Amino acid sequence: MMDDKFYIEKVLSGESDYFAFLVEKYQNHIFNIVNKIVKNYDVSQDIVQETFLKAFKGLNNFDISRPFFPYLVQIAMNNTKDYFNKEKRRKLIKEHIKMTGNTEKAEKIKEMYNLIYELPESYREIILLYYRDGKSINEISLLKGISVNNVKVKLFRGRKLLFSMWKKRL
Repeated sequence: MMDDKFYIEKVLSGESDYFAFLVEKYQNHIFNIVNKIVKNYDVSQDIVQETFLKAFKGLNNFDISRPFFPYLVQIAMNNTKDYFNKEKRRKLIKEHIKMTGNTEKAEKIKEMYNLIYELPESYREIILLYYRDGKSINEISLLKGISVNNVKVKLFRGRKLLFSMWKKRL
């Protein structure tokens, strides 16, 4: 079996069928990593499939001098994180509907979460940690490894951007 660089170069030169060799080589490894976290066979399969799709689409941006497997693992971890964020959002909305019976308000909450997930990641994470997870500014500072002032600035700018996005949708 050839090394990953050979297959990647073939794919980048237009022979996309060679990507199947990389999928075959790594799919079980990626599945095992994801399934240990997700603990759901079908969801794990979906995440693995999306991982390889994103890896294929982003292959032009991949630094061929670096190993391919860690690149795949990073994509898989991002996909897994996205899955849990979406699941948490769905559960929060369902809980709110059960508690209040107010589907109109739940739709507004759903729309707000959708807007939050359109924010740049640096703002989105700070806003979710602060509002959804109830973390203090000091806790966020420690979690993110940034200064308290930086957390405050990102929180302020994130709210400002979120508000302008919300106004545009009205």
